[in-house]
Amino acid sequence: MSLSQTIHPVIGPVPLAEQQLKMRAKVEALRRLARLALQRSAQFSGFQMGVLKQAENGAPLPSNGIHWSLSHKNIYVAAVASWTPVGIDIEQIAPYSEGVARRLAGPSEWALAPEPDIKLFYRYWTAKEAVLKAVGAGLAGLGRCRVEAIPDDFHLRLSFEGRPWTVTHHWIGSDHLVAVTSDAVAIEWHVIR
Repeated sequence: MSLSQTIHPVIGPVPLAEQQLKMRAKVEALRRLARLALQRSAQFSGFQMGVLKQAENGAPLPSNGIHWSLSHKNIYVAAVASWTPVGIDIEQIAPYSEGVARRLAGPSEWALAPEPDIKLFYRYWTAKEAVLKAVGAGLAGLGRCRVEAIPDDFHLRLSFEGRPWTVTHHWIGSDHLVAVTSDAVAIEWHVIR
């Protein structure tokens, strides 16, 4: 497959009935909805997904040679399928603590922006989550993932253990942000209403 092939992240709504579920039932509903979004992403790309399995650390294992990633919040789910390692994350914009910001990124990373704000915090958070999912490291790898550049309002360049990553962002309204690893590929976003 060509590296110029388009990837198709899919973002879908969580129906009110599922939003109101509690604990385990809610997690199962969100997981099911995210997997439905993944099926749509695979269909848009012409992929045939097989059984979805995860490594012991929870990292998704390729299915029929196709890499995949899921994310979910109370109101939305997000998923993407790709022929190369991929990660996706969705977050709802909400207040955060300075301690979390210090853990997320170091002073040199924050200095890349003229005025760090809540939107930049979530751009960094979602971008690092997407990269950590793509490499299968999880949050344990946060300290090894660095923001290297802010090319524009929709892209960040990061590195993980020396390997460069480009991440593309997409806003859902003004309160949800989605990030997907997007190295050398075109992206066609699909927001299901």
